[in-house]
Amino acid sequence: MDIIKNPHDSLFKRTLGDKEVAVDFLENYLPNSILKEIDLTDIKVAKDSFIDKELEESFSDILYNVSIDGKEGFVYLLFEHKSYFDKMTPVQMLGYILDIWKLYNKQNKNEKLPPIIPILIYHGDRKWKYGSSLSELIEATSEAISDYIPGYNYLLYDFSNYSDAEIKGQIKLRLFLKLISHIFDDDFDKGLREVLPLLIELREKTTGLEYIETVVKYILNIGEEISLNELDQKAKTISAEGSAVIMTIAEKIYHDGKEEGKVENMHEMIEFAMELKFGLSSKKIVQEINKIDDYERLKNIKDAIKSYDSLEELVKNIDI
Repeated sequence: MDIIKNPHDSLFKRTLGDKEVAVDFLENYLPNSILKEIDLTDIKVAKDSFIDKELEESFSDILYNVSIDGKEGFVYLLFEHKSYFDKMTPVQMLGYILDIWKLYNKQNKNEKLPPIIPILIYHGDRKWKYGSSLSELIEATSEAISDYIPGYNYLLYDFSNYSDAEIKGQIKLRLFLKLISHIFDDDFDKGLREVLPLLIELREKTTGLEYIETVVKYILNIGEEISLNELDQKAKTISAEGSAVIMTIAEKIYHDGKEEGKVENMHEMIEFAMELKFGLSSKKIVQEINKIDDYERLKNIKDAIKSYDSLEELVKNIDI
């Protein structure tokens, strides 16, 4: 399994970088008082990211260009995916808001700066405790002094504290939110039980396979140091169909479809499928299979793996 440099960022961008999912999120979670002021019919996803390079492992962001009260405006989504609290997050967000205004001012000749609605999605293993205003981080002082201290409010969504019943939206959004709400659980079984039915449902959609691949990679890179075999076994105890989805995507992940290196790719796919189905006990057989350089023979072995429930049965029925 390839190690994804930043699996949180990959999942976040793949999900909320989709305009349809972005609208779904905003319509379901923005307060009605704000939603009625925004026109989402022509939402645009900006390509710019405002995250400092050294903080890319801790934050992801997306900037949406929308119409607010009939004028140009922005919704700025900051996704914090540290597993620990950082009280400076609102300060960092303020810096990103200022950077957006600076960039806008450089690119436009408008006298006024556009409004920016800041949203923080917190993704930690404990409840967020720093409120939803920058002022909550600053020592209380007299009104005469506080008038000169910068401050702003932001919308906060701490999905680590949401019940499954509170998670709303279409399939991709619910899948994303259920994943981030459960991924740091000590026991991911409950999260997998919530996620698998959505993966099965999404598989039926023509555009769903790529996104399922992202989800499976995310689980394997983040979830409780889970192996491919363990993930498949967990899936089997919940749903045979869910396990089949995992296997289908696993094969896709491990096969790039190129003509070059077909034998090497097939070796890799067989090793992966053997470990996934039979565990580490298959290693000696895999070593023998890796000596085979006949592509068609290897293909027959790969296909045979699906047909047998035990390693002994497989070995009896394949030509090694």
